Amino acid sequence: MPRADEFAGRVALVTGAAGAAIGSTTCRTLAALGAGIVVLDHHRRRTHETAEALEGAFDVPVMPAVADIADRPAMDAAIDRIEQEMGSVDILVNSAAVNVQGSIFDFDPDDWDRVIAVDLTASWWLIWRTIGGMRDRRWGRIVNVTSVAAYLGGNGREGPYAAAKAGLQEVTRGVAIEGGPHNIRANAVAPGLVRSKWVDAQADYYEHFKDETPLRRHGEPEDVANTIAFLCSDESAHITGQVINVSGGWYLTP
Repeated sequence: MPRADEFAGRVALVTGAAGAAIGSTTCRTLAALGAGIVVLDHHRRRTHETAEALEGAFDVPVMPAVADIADRPAMDAAIDRIEQEMGSVDILVNSAAVNVQGSIFDFDPDDWDRVIAVDLTASWWLIWRTIGGMRDRRWGRIVNVTSVAAYLGGNGREGPYAAAKAGLQEVTRGVAIEGGPHNIRANAVAPGLVRSKWVDAQADYYEHFKDETPLRRHGEPEDVANTIAFLCSDESAHITGQVINVSGGWYLTP
């Protein structure tokens, strides 16, 4: 397990950080290990509420940042403000995503463009925007949140999401190759179904997936957040360019 003060003095930027599942749980997990946290999300109220909750629970600097990660000018301004107020980003967790489901026979191309813009292009751009400072300081940790959908073709319902997540896994490997000589490690986690308000709201539909999962349960946000923390810690010092499947073995079943 990471040390209690593993990330003291480090700044962690988490995107999609104000949701009730992986993003906010990752913020709490990294804050508990001493990292200063940038809560970045497009939802203003939830972003500020998440930041206030972190400030009340942990003795670390916390900054809310409200922006759509696919809006490059807004993100440029956000990164500038983060660097001024918090310092350079040491840990980047690309967790934000959208998932528009539907068949290719009637899918709206505008929805394809939006999914790729948020789930793939924006994550690459954030890496590009922060990795130079990591190189200069010779320390950086990047974790991209992908999905088992990248292995499954989107199950016929979420092809653009699956394509974006598969692309993000390749981005991860490329960044690992280039970043390695500068002590920058890049890895990904590929969750399966993770308990969230969205999954709970469609519980009847998703219930049968438990029987198709070797561990017979949906994932918890903590399962993913703990893996992210491990990949950022010295406990994984010789791991880079890997995609860690956190799905209870779901993708193994036919």
